[in-house]
Amino acid sequence: MGTSSQKSMFQPISPLCGLHIPICAMGISVLLSEDAWGCSTQESTVLQRDQPLRSEPALPLPPPWGLLADSGLHSLKNLFHTFSPGVSTLSQQCLAVVPMACLSPSQLKKFQEDGFLLLEGFLTAEECVAMQERIGEIVAEMDVPLHCRTEFSTQEDEQLRTQGNTDYFLSSGDKVRFFFEKGVFDKKGNFLVPPEKSVNKIGHALHAHEPVFRSVTHSPKVQALIRSLGLQLPVVVQSMYIFKQPHFGGEVFPHQDATFLYTEPLGRVLGVWIAMEDATLENGCLWFIPGSHTSGVSRRMIRAPAGSSPATSFLGSEPAWDNNLFVPLPVRRGGLVLIHGQVVHKSEQNLSDRSRQAYTFHLMEAAAGTVWSPENWLQPTTELPFPPLYI
Repeated sequence: MGTSSQKSMFQPISPLCGLHIPICAMGISVLLSEDAWGCSTQESTVLQRDQPLRSEPALPLPPPWGLLADSGLHSLKNLFHTFSPGVSTLSQQCLAVVPMACLSPSQLKKFQEDGFLLLEGFLTAEECVAMQERIGEIVAEMDVPLHCRTEFSTQEDEQLRTQGNTDYFLSSGDKVRFFFEKGVFDKKGNFLVPPEKSVNKIGHALHAHEPVFRSVTHSPKVQALIRSLGLQLPVVVQSMYIFKQPHFGGEVFPHQDATFLYTEPLGRVLGVWIAMEDATLENGCLWFIPGSHTSGVSRRMIRAPAGSSPATSFLGSEPAWDNNLFVPLPVRRGGLVLIHGQVVHKSEQNLSDRSRQAYTFHLMEAAAGTVWSPENWLQPTTELPFPPLYI
């Protein structure tokens, strides 16, 4: 951060800034300043409840990902020079240290055009096995009280009624918690299927509490990959392990990640999705609408003030997306998918006899005036500020 941000680092933040986000750096909780978040400028806007959602591109290809669209295809060296003055050799360091993890100019261009990008073979089979084995141990030790057994759904009404209005979900941002498939409990909350086959996902802080997942999230090759996108101060906001159980693994309806992880300006959230097993058409691979990340955000999940009911609600509505616009993205085990926070994606129900496990986490570019909405369901806590990716 520059001199001006250092001077105001601990000054009270302007109400227009939305949130004073704690960022954990080298074991010290640092409160980014008003200047550091860019909130003192008139360009920073906060969406109010009575304002319409943005239907036009707020920042169709915002920095750092919009660089190539504005100025043509740059080399990685020029990309780093533009956004990281004084460290233009970072791309060379990236290529020297983790050559396979750095995006090429053509890959950057593809990501900017489509809003998603597949990198096959990012993790080794051994790395995937280590993560799966640890998850198996976590599930074997699972002990969720009856009143906390929450069925996970992405259908809007069910989403609000179940996880959207339970403290077990809303307070899970800094914890490791379990969410279950629909129909796996009887009326008393007892399991109708083996417990290990009932879990939809585990979230939302595996990256903080589990060493195996922390080491992958902050690995040199992940850091090199994200640096090659030009991100200067990415922080980890959440992580999940998704099971997509065989025979009944739930459908994930079309959505944008920014619906739930909203920032001002838009375009500062990035998903990283890693296949622990082959993801195929049969077991529920991801589907995307290429280029849909340039059309703003259609709806937002809003968290009500503490003590209010309902605890969450949706602002705006999801369009009726044309299924013909979606393209499938099968991924082999170890493959990594970069997901722009505004690209529309989904996955079908898994009716096959094979699971489709994946580890995914989300990053926010915390530099250049980014504001994490105080109305997001997920908030940093004193116990777990959003940790920087680069360590």
